[in-house]
Amino acid sequence: MSRRTYGGPVVDISGAVDLHCHPYPDLFPRLADDFDIVRAARDAGMKAIVLKCHHENTVSRAYLVQRVIPGIRVYGGIVLNYYVGGLNPAAVEASLRLGGKEVWMPTVDAGYHAEVHGGTGGYDSQQGGRSQAEGIWVADQEGRLQPGVKEILELVAQHGAILGTCHLAPREIVALVREARSVGVEKIVVTHPYFRVPDIDLGTLEEVARMGAMPEFGYCTVSPAWQYAAVDKIVQSVERIGASRCLLVSDTGQRHNPLPSEALRIFAQTVFEKGIPLDQVTRMITQNPLDLLGVDSGPEPAAEDIAWARGLVEDPCATPTAAGPG
Repeated sequence: MSRRTYGGPVVDISGAVDLHCHPYPDLFPRLADDFDIVRAARDAGMKAIVLKCHHENTVSRAYLVQRVIPGIRVYGGIVLNYYVGGLNPAAVEASLRLGGKEVWMPTVDAGYHAEVHGGTGGYDSQQGGRSQAEGIWVADQEGRLQPGVKEILELVAQHGAILGTCHLAPREIVALVREARSVGVEKIVVTHPYFRVPDIDLGTLEEVARMGAMPEFGYCTVSPAWQYAAVDKIVQSVERIGASRCLLVSDTGQRHNPLPSEALRIFAQTVFEKGIPLDQVTRMITQNPLDLLGVDSGPEPAAEDIAWARGLVEDPCATPTAAGPG
C-alpha cells in the first residue's frame, strides 16, 4: 500500500484498522472524544476502528458514533476492570450480545499492574481511577484460573469475539491463552507485550504465538512519553514471529500522543523504515485486524446497512441521511 511520495515510499493507511485506541469519555485525560477520533480515522481513509475504555463498555458508544459518521466501521468492547464488576460473565455477555468485538482482561485494575505500579488505577505519571493495593488476578501462582474466567472464555468463543490479554502477568497470559484455546477461542491478542505491563520476554511471546495468540504492538509503547521499547525490538519480534501473526495499533488518545490515525501511520512508517517490507507492514494494519473483526475488505456500507446496527434499529426513519460536520 503506497501513495504519492516525496523522495521515498510512504505507508498509506487507507483501508487500515486500529484495534486499540482511547478516546474521551475516560477517567484519564484524553486528546479527543469518540467523534473526533473516528472522524479523523475516516478522513484518513481507514476502514475500521475499535474504541477502548478502562472504565466502561464502549459498545453503545460505538453504536452511536456509527449512526453519525458513515464511511468507517466503528466497534467497541469491554475491559474487565472493577468498573464493570471485574471478571464478570454477565457484563461480558451483555457486551457481546450488543455487538462487542473484543473482551479485554483487566488493565489498570489487574493484580500485576498493581504490583508493578504500586496500586491500581494509574500509571507512572497519570492517575485515572480508584487506587488500591490489591488488583484482579486471573490466575494463581500455579496457573489455575480464577472462578468465572472459563465462563468468560466460553462466551468469547461462542460469539467469535477477540480476547485481549492486557495487563496480566506473563505467567497469567500463558495460562489464559492455553485455557482459551482449549475452550475454542480462535482470536487472541497479546496486548502491547513490551509496555511496562506485561513486558513479556520474546521467548514467552513466541510461546503464546505458537499457541495461536497474535502480538499487538502499539505506538504508545515506543512513543516519546513512554519509551518502554525501541522500534528495533518490535521489528526483531515481527521478524521472529512473522508478520502474518502480528498486529500494529495506535494505543493512543492520550494528550501527549498523536491522534490514533496519525499515530498508526507514524508507527507503520517507522517499522517499514526499520526493515519490515511494505507488504508485511500493510498486512499487519489491514488484513490481520480485518480477519480478527470478521470484516471483509470490500466497499464500506452505508451506516444504515451495517448488519449489527440494522439488527438493533428497526425504525428506518431513524437513520441519519448525512454525516456529521467535518
